[in-house]
Amino acid sequence: MKKTISLLLTLILVLSLAACSSKETPTDDSPNPPTENNQMEGSSQRTQYPLTVTTYNYEKEQVTYTLEQAPQRVWAQSQDNIEILLALGLKDKIVGAYGLDGDIREDLAADFSEINYYDSMPSKEEILALEPDFISGWYSTFDEKRLGDVDFWHERGVGTYMALNSACRGPAAENPQTVEHECQDILTLGQIFDVQERAQELVDEIHDELEKIEQHLAGKTRLTAAVLEDEGGTYRVYGEDVLGGNVAMSGGAELAVGKHGENGNISAEDLIAANPDAIFMVWYDGYTVGDTDYAGEHVVQLITENPAFSSLSAVQNGRVYPINLSGIYCSGMRTLDGVLDVARNLYPELYQ
Repeated sequence: MKKTISLLLTLILVLSLAACSSKETPTDDSPNPPTENNQMEGSSQRTQYPLTVTTYNYEKEQVTYTLEQAPQRVWAQSQDNIEILLALGLKDKIVGAYGLDGDIREDLAADFSEINYYDSMPSKEEILALEPDFISGWYSTFDEKRLGDVDFWHERGVGTYMALNSACRGPAAENPQTVEHECQDILTLGQIFDVQERAQELVDEIHDELEKIEQHLAGKTRLTAAVLEDEGGTYRVYGEDVLGGNVAMSGGAELAVGKHGENGNISAEDLIAANPDAIFMVWYDGYTVGDTDYAGEHVVQLITENPAFSSLSAVQNGRVYPINLSGIYCSGMRTLDGVLDVARNLYPELYQ
């Protein structure tokens, strides 16, 4: 199963790659076919340059550019991109970075300490002064108040890549966000930087765990769960169409709320009616509801200490858990963390 998924991802990756000296807009929604030099027989094959890559602009349209060589000077924006590049062994290519949502992964901390990290977002002019030849970021990285649209950079010989789950592909209801898109980001960056073997190892680790969970649950009834963020009276649902819901499903949950197309907030009454077996409450550094800080394990109190929810099975059975946003939104190297947060709490017997 792992090899089949990996081969499919490789084919998708080859069809979806894009980067720097020439730029054009595809005439349809399908990625441009690879050039002859870009054909791959397996993940361990070296990248052949020039390499044509497909990414998105701020209008959420596919655009292409061509890399004449692996990027040498990279601006990395947001935690997932920073951690992926570090995990791929590319610290020496990072000329600047910004956008951590929390602590860097412990296994990447030593390499992170050696890169040029900014505590506040630098201006476009400051980033230009770093002379990057590649920018890896989110869709929001390229709004006019930040770095400007990708054509500004492509025209200056700077390649770009937007994380696929960062809204660049359009509404989630039409373009669901999945764990496999996170894997594709890792594989694509591995291809761009000619470190495919390492990228495949990282993706295989995720796929191995997904296969382990699937095998454990084969023929069994899955526990129902809701992944929620308290927004002060209503609850944002991380459902089937967004990465948070897909991570929960990959961890063995059947979603009790947030089925395909159901992307609105729910009320307390809706949650009581759904009565999931387990509830995962989303938090991030600085997360507050009203004037109260609920970061970390404190976030479960929003459910467990609310008298209105005393009848919920999840409350009565002690199955309300915290889950960090970094593992369920543009998660990159944290994707497996998110999956394990769900699987270990729902099916502890699998990890004894």
